[in-house]
Amino acid sequence: MNEVEIPRYVDSQIQLFFWEFDEAIVFAACLGLGIVLSGYYTLLGLILGYYGVKRFRRFKNGELDGILLHLCYWAGLFSINKHYEDSAVRDFFY
Repeated sequence: MNEVEIPRYVDSQIQLFFWEFDEAIVFAACLGLGIVLSGYYTLLGLILGYYGVKRFRRFKNGELDGILLHLCYWAGLFSINKHYEDSAVRDFFY
């Protein structure tokens, strides 16, 4: 019988270098905006991305994992699955 390595944290997010995936998205968005604006804005995008990740990490520590996905759904940027397609529609049942 061969030994199989079982991951320690099954529900943890994907790591990109030393950041979790949602933190890397925040950094990439800031850097991408700096690259699109070009010039010194690229350097400003790097700095803003670094501090943006620090603030997002501090915000995320008090919330649930995957909070960026939930915030994007709540803002109406994309749907989660076929049952909850439009987050802008608020249904209240009495």
